[in-house]
Amino acid sequence: MIITEAALSRVDQHWAVKAIGDDRLARALEVGAARAMRSSAGHQTTIIFDDAAAADNDLIERAAMAYEIAAIEGLNAVLHPSSDEVCVQLRQVQAGAFRAYSLRRTMPIPQEAEDMVFHVLRLMALAYCSGQLTDLRRWLRDHERDIKTPSIADVSWDRRIIYQLYDCWMRLLRKQGWDDLDAICEIIADLRKDQKQYENTAFTSQDYSVKQATAFRLIALYHWAKATELLAVYMLLHGQPLAIEAELDKHFVAGLKAAMAVQDAALEGILRWLHAMSRKMVAVYPAER
Repeated sequence: MIITEAALSRVDQHWAVKAIGDDRLARALEVGAARAMRSSAGHQTTIIFDDAAAADNDLIERAAMAYEIAAIEGLNAVLHPSSDEVCVQLRQVQAGAFRAYSLRRTMPIPQEAEDMVFHVLRLMALAYCSGQLTDLRRWLRDHERDIKTPSIADVSWDRRIIYQLYDCWMRLLRKQGWDDLDAICEIIADLRKDQKQYENTAFTSQDYSVKQATAFRLIALYHWAKATELLAVYMLLHGQPLAIEAELDKHFVAGLKAAMAVQDAALEGILRWLHAMSRKMVAVYPAER
């Protein structure tokens, strides 16, 4: 589905977007466009633009989040495309994801490992859901050094899972032969083995509320890992099982509920977008084979 000017205009009128303010929204879009142009031009052309980094970064973050809110309202159309309003909702998802991706791709890549991982995963999902894969792959190539999978040496159990799942989703997007898909299954299998060794270390706190929050976070990550494995196996088996959508829904919804139970907004947002991305991957898989 092509993103039309009409769809972009409609998503610009969404309440979350309008709350930014017309002037501030115009500034965010202008800065995003200038930065994208500057990035594409590289060293060949000098583009002069008054870019107040700190203030504009905050503004772009707020605008991108507003567009994501608009897109998330229509995600049900991606996950359950059956209502009469499905086309309108799909256009809202695509337009919101397109605007959010266009803005987020111009943001500095976070230095902290987990923040970097979530930033890249969010970009991947937004690009996939808005049909910007060509641009995304160029962005990934341009920032290859800054987005490598973080080391899992001496990290907490939850971060060990997150970093390994990041590697898996990079492979799902890349799909350079069957080796990438086989590697995903091996990574998940290794995580199951590691669980016996590392899980208990996550519950060293004597505080019950901390232990409870840790448990819910791990539950969310385990469901994310299972959904990741299911998607890789589906591609390895050339589109089997046929009912994979229901299985993906089950694990992503369970993961979302666990993340929401401890108000882990960052993890919740990633799971929402990867859920939508996984369903679109399944929908287009026959054409990509």
